[in-house]
Amino acid sequence: MQTTKKTERKITNKKQAFFLFCICWMAYFTCYIGRLNFSSAMAAMIEEQVLTKTQAGTISMVYFFVYGAGQLLNGFLGDRLQPGRMIFAGLSLSMLCNLLMGTAGSFGIMVIVWGVNGYAQSMVWPPIIRIFANRLEEAVRLRYCVDIVSTQAAGTLAAYVLSAAVLAVSGWRTVFWGAGICLLLVAVLWIAGYARVERFTGEGDFDAEVQEGNLRTSTEGKTRNGSREEGKLTGEKTGRSFPALIAGGLWLIILPVVVHGILKDGVTSWVPTYILETFHTSASLSVLVTTVLPIVNLSGAYLARALYRKCQGNEVRASAVFFGVSVAALLVLRVAGSFSLALTVALLAVITASMMGVNTLFVNLLPLRYEKEGKVSSVSGFLNACAYLGTAVSTFTIGVMVESLGWGVTVGSWLAVTAAGLLVCLAVRGRYSTGETQSRDSGSGASS
Repeated sequence: MQTTKKTERKITNKKQAFFLFCICWMAYFTCYIGRLNFSSAMAAMIEEQVLTKTQAGTISMVYFFVYGAGQLLNGFLGDRLQPGRMIFAGLSLSMLCNLLMGTAGSFGIMVIVWGVNGYAQSMVWPPIIRIFANRLEEAVRLRYCVDIVSTQAAGTLAAYVLSAAVLAVSGWRTVFWGAGICLLLVAVLWIAGYARVERFTGEGDFDAEVQEGNLRTSTEGKTRNGSREEGKLTGEKTGRSFPALIAGGLWLIILPVVVHGILKDGVTSWVPTYILETFHTSASLSVLVTTVLPIVNLSGAYLARALYRKCQGNEVRASAVFFGVSVAALLVLRVAGSFSLALTVALLAVITASMMGVNTLFVNLLPLRYEKEGKVSSVSGFLNACAYLGTAVSTFTIGVMVESLGWGVTVGSWLAVTAAGLLVCLAVRGRYSTGETQSRDSGSGASS
């Protein structure tokens, strides 16, 4: 039987399982280098008048909009296409986009190229999760789903450090060329490493067989071990339709999810420029100082786990705490942020770490409430897309606001939308009581 074949071909050897985790970790880590390098180079590009603030914000907006839409589409494709090849295609396309970005001479070309890069990057995360589900045993899978969250901090840190080093000795174009070379090397390592995994499991077409087995098992209604996961992969519907879920209460938290996207990624994209223009530092120093943020941000995910338990499984109540902390930090930033570089960086670290906590609660944990509905992936993808909608809009509007109104008004707008997110969380937190929450491991899952 196909389901038996799936069980037999899971990797039980710890070294092989760790090897698979390492190549997946490296692939997603490198994506951050080929993604955040634009944010790192943006201050230098604006300073050299290659782009205006509005144009830079437009490029970031297009990237995040396409990336968010790609997460939804590639979430479905990741269950149907060969995941190893899909990841290789994403890395390779992102490599080409970075090399082209380094040679681009006009705003129009940059918009198109970086938009394509957004879609290329969205091809990597969904198949990684499928690989973990299909290849690894449950205990190992849960641990590695937690551990791979570290790619966010490590990748962001590497992107800013490498970009700062390159900007110190060369121009912004080299930032993109360097990222392209990194992506090329990792794409080669990936395809060779994943081929080794396929050889170890016995057949290269393992994933196609598993998918065929999933379809057959769902149709025949088999109940062997793992059948519930297979039903999810094939889109088996066990509860309300997705529109019914949105109408039934998901729409209430759309605003907080969008706001967290604004602060988590949208604001972070502008931090180097904000520091450069507020404290008149060099472009390389502004990027280097920003590397403090990803180091602190990772703490937000683990604080979210502790706060989730403290709030008795109520993700919205826990998120309200993080929003409250962010409101306080933004208030201080608005009033006294220009007085001290150290104070500004500390406040931004608190804000972005808090939003990492909100991301963990909303995108990783809250969708697990819908396990019985068979809609965990759909809800997670929907909320993730909402977050990146906020990111896309904010990266553009921040540039427009700074050019026309200045940083003071812009920071004030961040404070206003964060306060709105806090009020919504406080208003609807009662709908997410402990009684509605299933018992689960609050550490399983990772955000893209």
